[in-house]
Amino acid sequence: MNHSSYTKQRIFNAFNELLDHTPFEKITVEMIIRQSGVSKSTFYRHFHDKYDVLNFNSMALAERLIGQRVCHSWKEFLFHMFRGISEDSRYYRRAFRSSGQNAHSGFLYSYSFGIVANCYLTTTGKSELSVRDRYSISHYCHGCVGILQEWLNDMDALTPGDMAEIFYEAMPEYLRDTWVDINNSRPWI
Repeated sequence: MNHSSYTKQRIFNAFNELLDHTPFEKITVEMIIRQSGVSKSTFYRHFHDKYDVLNFNSMALAERLIGQRVCHSWKEFLFHMFRGISEDSRYYRRAFRSSGQNAHSGFLYSYSFGIVANCYLTTTGKSELSVRDRYSISHYCHGCVGILQEWLNDMDALTPGDMAEIFYEAMPEYLRDTWVDINNSRPWI
């Protein structure tokens, strides 16, 4: 691990330690700096703000979920995604409490949009999305983020498998067969 990665990891670990006992909205950059033992300039060399650390954290969790498995379909991917989210549900519930311009929901939307758009473009051989495609994918991804947030507040109602099935059924039909191995194709990162 190089020095920059090590420093980011220290900040990331400090943030997670704080998040274990402090609501996200009460965490400050100063708290993260103090907990991690890095200087203010070092923190800002790696992250813009606490939202950036939150999103880096979410990216690391998503990469762990995605990188652990080779999925062969959207159904399989969604099942593993929901199972992973249910295992880290405490983190996700806290993360969704963030609000504002850099809120966690915005990150999840952008990340999911990138995955779906990349699979669609790769499968169809198109170089860019049409306006219709962009709006259709955007609609699906915004809805998924909202429903995910609702499910996290009432996880006893449906299993991860149930949620994966709902998300698959809600996916526009023309997107369902666009799965590609996202472990080997990640331009959205």
